Amino acid sequence: MLIVYGVYHLWPKRVGFRNDYCLGCDKPRRSFAMRTFDVGHLFWIPILPFGFWKHWKCSECGRDPHVNVRTRRSFKWVGLGCLVLLSGMFWLTPMGANDGFTWFVRIAPLAGAVVLIMHLLRTSTEPSLKDRLAEIPAAADVVCPFCRAPLIASSDGPWTCPDCSCGRY
Repeated sequence: MLIVYGVYHLWPKRVGFRNDYCLGCDKPRRSFAMRTFDVGHLFWIPILPFGFWKHWKCSECGRDPHVNVRTRRSFKWVGLGCLVLLSGMFWLTPMGANDGFTWFVRIAPLAGAVVLIMHLLRTSTEPSLKDRLAEIPAAADVVCPFCRAPLIASSDGPWTCPDCSCGRY
């Protein structure tokens, strides 16, 4: 049975900006905070209100800047193990009447494993998001990027825009 569920992000409002590192773009970018009222739905019918949440979005690609879009290295090692086991399983089965297919399923996973191990040994581990964020300077804007009004310094939080209430983080 297919169950369709998800979250609606209602009434989006820009509430902040910062200098950030987007893993999707793989570059330093500006990101914006969007405050939304989130509601869980089941079969497109809103059911459960979750309240107000802040979601960060990249200014270039529009995705969450801290969500990794690449396959993790550990998953690649697990895939390598699965390919080796699959190849070993086919090498242990007796030859059938269709010899061409049997040889294909014996060699194809082994060839895939060789290509994957060459890729894993040639590529280095990437720096962590924490290391990449440490290299990015904090936003030092004194003008709001949305409405071009001067930002006002506050003693208890971020610099805010008097016109659109957007904060610098």
